[in-house]
Amino acid sequence: MAGKRDFSVQSLTRAAAILESFTQEKSELTLRDITEATGLSKSTCYRLLATLELVGFVDRTPDRARYLLGMRLFELGLVVQNRMNLRRQSLPHLVDLAESTGETAFLLIRDRDDALCIERVEGTYPVRVLALNVGGRLPLHLGGGQRALLAELPDEEVVRIVNEKGMPRFTELSLTDVDELLVELRKTREQGYGRSWEDITPGVAAVGAVIRDFTGKGIGAVSIAGIVQRFDEERYDHLVGAVKQTAMRISRQMGFNPERDSASVQ
Repeated sequence: MAGKRDFSVQSLTRAAAILESFTQEKSELTLRDITEATGLSKSTCYRLLATLELVGFVDRTPDRARYLLGMRLFELGLVVQNRMNLRRQSLPHLVDLAESTGETAFLLIRDRDDALCIERVEGTYPVRVLALNVGGRLPLHLGGGQRALLAELPDEEVVRIVNEKGMPRFTELSLTDVDELLVELRKTREQGYGRSWEDITPGVAAVGAVIRDFTGKGIGAVSIAGIVQRFDEERYDHLVGAVKQTAMRISRQMGFNPERDSASVQ
């Protein structure tokens, strides 16, 4: 019985090695390519490829000369993608963030050159922040989370957005000069978080940090907002740290590996 189990494990390990021999750069492989990549014999590879093709994990090119990954793997990938749904994965962390800081927590994404709020968790403080509700939009140049999203873009893309959408003023402290905005975005990139101080709503401050996917790309931002008196010098570093840690926890669940992908976010 043990021998049969060992054989099954070996077959699965070899089949996995075959699947892993395909890459974005080498998406179509000959039998010889696969044997060289895996170190398996031609007969073993051929037998395992026939089984993988039977279950839809591998396909053949029309001339039958090369192998490529099958659509069944794409279907399974969608299952993983759904599991990694940003809003669902983020909600428990937003709840923890709101409870630990007492401030209202937000989940934002960039949509059509705006910041779109897709989740909001109320803080525990009795004074509520009414800056942004689920489904609400704000310009990317204002706000902590919004600015964290905007900082992911190159300067020329920022200028394009500003030229097309303008820089509407919400309060006397709203940024309305593109050069000042670019300076602020450079600070955001260096510090790893965006800062807002009464630029959307008088008396309200916010900080936000970007969420990354498995490629290192910024796909959203988490932020907290509260009255400026609660963002004083005594609490500020703690609030920033909590937001950055929350963004990293969500990023890890979305597949981001900071050790592996650090170069991609420089």
